[in-house]
Amino acid sequence: MVGRGAPYFLRGRSDTFHVFLYAPREEKIRRLMADGQSESEANEAVDAVDRERIAYVKHYFNADWPTRSLYHLMMNTSIGDANVIAAILDTMHRLEARGNPSFTELRGVK
Repeated sequence: MVGRGAPYFLRGRSDTFHVFLYAPREEKIRRLMADGQSESEANEAVDAVDRERIAYVKHYFNADWPTRSLYHLMMNTSIGDANVIAAILDTMHRLEARGNPSFTELRGVK
């Protein structure tokens, strides 16, 4: 489940793994510019998205965004997609290997 409300809706479940992905402002702007936006458009888009996320979480969950305590892992995506994916999967495998039953259930292993 992906989205602003996912960690709030699923916070009581033991069979979930919550990851918060983020990037530095400069990286977000660089990515938007690589997709064809001007620097001013990219700056405004980054600001607008962050404002909307803050407002959404505050309105629907009366919480600050991001609520760090709801996540198992927070990752800076500027390290690259392959590294992010590998780190997430490695963390999940390590937790599973420790015998954490919630992660065994999450992966469908009984």
